[in-house]
Amino acid sequence: MQPLVHIIILNYNGRKWLEACFKSLLQTAYENYKVMLADNGSNDGSIELVRRKFPQVEIIENKANLGFSEGNNVGIRRAMSLGAEYVVLLNNDVKVDPRWLSEMVNVGESDEDIGILGAVQLNYEDDEFNNWTTAALNDHLEELAAPEKARQWIPVAWVEGSCFAVKRRVFDEIGLLDAIYFSFYEEIDFCRRARYHCYKIGLVPRSRIHHHRGGSWESDPGKKRERDYHCDLGQFIYTLTDPGRSLIGNVGAHFVAFGIKIKDLFRSFSLDRAWDLLRMQRTLMRNCGSLLDKWKHDRNRLREA
Repeated sequence: MQPLVHIIILNYNGRKWLEACFKSLLQTAYENYKVMLADNGSNDGSIELVRRKFPQVEIIENKANLGFSEGNNVGIRRAMSLGAEYVVLLNNDVKVDPRWLSEMVNVGESDEDIGILGAVQLNYEDDEFNNWTTAALNDHLEELAAPEKARQWIPVAWVEGSCFAVKRRVFDEIGLLDAIYFSFYEEIDFCRRARYHCYKIGLVPRSRIHHHRGGSWESDPGKKRERDYHCDLGQFIYTLTDPGRSLIGNVGAHFVAFGIKIKDLFRSFSLDRAWDLLRMQRTLMRNCGSLLDKWKHDRNRLREA
């Protein structure tokens, strides 16, 4: 019997992407899977479209935009309550190849120490590598270009949350995505916690998806500044809460990261950018208690691992 897989599509006003996403998903060459839409309070007709065209998809209606972490956590809890053995987080601006899921599960089942898996990302419109693949996996491009000759899986430090397959026991052991992140760096944080608990993380060369990247932000015009704000804030949170370093070490690393961003700011000055960097520091100071609690919690769990 194939392991039961629950696939969660997080959505916020991404109606334009959903039909292509679900059409490709329903062509998946894997028998034992369920698909779920976790909607973060969309008002663009997303839920109505899925309800009308894809009645087999379970819909979870979050009343507000909970962000990536908590929006997905609602779906993860539901999937685990239904007996999911794997949970896959998939962005709404993704189309999948038919073998994408079977290739990942086959790898997962081949090694019990593998906890998290990801697919190779191609452009949304064609079969060329997208910019995440060329940037994050630059050392592996030659191998990825010939997937049938490639290794079954490639060890990596993290995989992007746009296609994020996790074994149930990883959630059981280390918890869900940390809701301290609204958007960005939550999957890198999760992978760090998993590595500290001795789980392997792998990219599967023969599992392929087509990812537009940034589709959810594009669906809400004028959001680039907000996107950059959350990305940088996520980086600062990630730096300040590394359980593998001391508290003083994390603060020092934070000032290094902040200094680099200030240096970049002076190379190309923007008043909006300067204000946003200050806002981030104010947000971090307001939430220093939560950051400290996260660091302590993750550090204690690391010591127990």
